Amino acid sequence: MIVDVHTHFVPERLPVMADRLGGDKWPVTKCICGKANHKNVMISGKNFRTITDQCWSPQRRLSDMNNESVSIQVLSPMPELLSYWFKAEDTLDFSRYINSQLSEFIDSNPGRFLGLGMLPLQDPELAAKEIKNIKNEFGLKGVEVGTNINGRSIGDPFFTPFFAEAEAEGITIYIHPLHPLGNDRIIGPSSLSALIGFPAETALAAASLITGGLLEKFPKLKIILSHGGGNFSTLLPRLNHGWETMDEMKQICPKRPSEYAKKMYYDTLVYDVKTLKYLTDTIGSRQLMIGSDYPFIIREKFPGHWLEELGISPEMTDAIKYQNALQLFEINNLNFI
Repeated sequence: MIVDVHTHFVPERLPVMADRLGGDKWPVTKCICGKANHKNVMISGKNFRTITDQCWSPQRRLSDMNNESVSIQVLSPMPELLSYWFKAEDTLDFSRYINSQLSEFIDSNPGRFLGLGMLPLQDPELAAKEIKNIKNEFGLKGVEVGTNINGRSIGDPFFTPFFAEAEAEGITIYIHPLHPLGNDRIIGPSSLSALIGFPAETALAAASLITGGLLEKFPKLKIILSHGGGNFSTLLPRLNHGWETMDEMKQICPKRPSEYAKKMYYDTLVYDVKTLKYLTDTIGSRQLMIGSDYPFIIREKFPGHWLEELGISPEMTDAIKYQNALQLFEINNLNFI
């Protein structure tokens, strides 16, 4: 059994709103002549990404899952849909549309799909008020959030109202890189942002949750870091050393940074067994979960195929494959598949 916590969703149709305040950045889908199962996601008049029916068709997705021995997928919106750059009320309307479409997708086969929705996090108070709808109206397990919201790192105390309500409601927060810092310094095609910018951006977000005091203030938060936490695991020894040698670190972090790091969860999408072994040794197998980035081009096919190469116990293997995810998402009935 494998639970894949890092997969993405785009509805077949995105709403067109004539009075939208997002301007030309409002995403729309455009059909591709001769390719019924392909669409372009257009933003600012340009093709942001060509997607296939893997994004919106439960049948197509189930076929791929069965072929790759994946029992359950956790779906979250394509990150560019998070739309923090709109007026908050517009993002809220758009979020409700995406969350509704995602909920319908999950209802097509609730034994195989779980969902993480989206919120207008540029207004933390508004986002906090919407969390109950995420759970009760849409039946989703939590939310996906960006590593930064319009340039403000997710660990900034500005987002305290959101994190307070997220902890109170027990939802899961999935942190995914978005518009990485330093894109202008990457040499080469724009697609390199996902390979170079994402790991650095995720590490910055993870560190900000510690240095911003949010993990100290809200110790019961359920947080997953995508892409294995990016470069965070190699940044962590530096943070620990700083905590041991710099008084100002102890003022913002009463505990060693590694203690906070081990309270978060990490997907396994690092593309390398040695790197994953280091992550396992540093964070622990109880904090890791399978992630593939399905259905996009950099996804890992046959997720978890490397598990035997890790050289860990059967108990640790099962924890990574499915037990950690089932526990985090509070899935107790294994007879629903």
